[in-house]
Amino acid sequence: MDNARGAWDLSRVRAWACVLLIAILAFARRAGAAPAEEPQEIRRARAETLFREAEKDDEAFAFARALGRYDEARAADPTSPRAPRAEARAAILRAHAEGDFVPFTKLERVRRDPALSSDPAAIDALVSEAETFPEGRVRVEAWVLAAEAYAHRFGRPGDAMRLLRRVVVDAKADPVLARKAARDLVGLHLGAGDLAGATEAARLAGDRADPKLARDVARAARRQTLHYASICALLAIAALAARAVVAAARRGTLGDVASALRKIGPLVVAYAAYVAIAGGVLASRYEQGNAKPFLSFGVVLVPLFLVARAWGAAGGARPAAKAARAVACAAGAIGAGFLVLESVDVAYLEGLGL
Repeated sequence: MDNARGAWDLSRVRAWACVLLIAILAFARRAGAAPAEEPQEIRRARAETLFREAEKDDEAFAFARALGRYDEARAADPTSPRAPRAEARAAILRAHAEGDFVPFTKLERVRRDPALSSDPAAIDALVSEAETFPEGRVRVEAWVLAAEAYAHRFGRPGDAMRLLRRVVVDAKADPVLARKAARDLVGLHLGAGDLAGATEAARLAGDRADPKLARDVARAARRQTLHYASICALLAIAALAARAVVAAARRGTLGDVASALRKIGPLVVAYAAYVAIAGGVLASRYEQGNAKPFLSFGVVLVPLFLVARAWGAAGGARPAAKAARAVACAAGAIGAGFLVLESVDVAYLEGLGL
């Protein structure tokens, strides 16, 4: 009897031990389980808060702290509408982090302030400080900012060219920025009439330049050649006509020249008026048409025709002489048209491939 009771007590102990062991294992599993996932609304709200704080830091030039919070905002909720902006701004800050953001802070203080960016002393100081900046994008962007101010607001194209040339050859310059600097540099040289400088700038840019840049420089060279050729053609016509008139005066036939001019004068004026008015009306019917080239060319035609007629009346009557005068006058008319279009708007010449 005692043996049976002892066996029963031992069984109960074992049963309770198993129950206790199961409870301990269940508690341990629950304690080691991963915490429940945070609700989406809470993660979205935290990301929004972090993003707003990052923007405030960004505005206050606390770029290092702003960078950290942009990263935290994106990590808190990668699906947030703010996440792409946070990622983009963080990438920009990382690309400008040289010198622990000290150079970037100096650049942004000038760039964000319209008064400073329009102050020659502030721009000069930034250029001077940029000499101490580490190699990188910040120094290049400081040069670009200063070059734009020198070229467009301060009337100092020489200083702008010097800085743009440094941007073009800087290995740390962003390719897009270097391409724009090359085009601006070439444009400044062409604006100053320095075709050799524009050619050298395009060569200096090399593969980093816009492929169209070399073609634009070549077109400018052709345009310059045509400019001088047109002037020479008109001067040659004027000189030859004057020579013929002087010779007619010596022969005593100057009256014939005057009579020819009186007869053709009204016709010349009428024809010039027709070219100016009809061409102007036709051009004005288009949405982006401009009547000015036709009006200007009509005015130019009057003295050109009168000089040509005086030359014809005073010059030789041989067929060869007449043919030479016709060719010269046609060249003069084309040259006059070229100069008119060039003076009104070079875009017209570009439309003609010049």
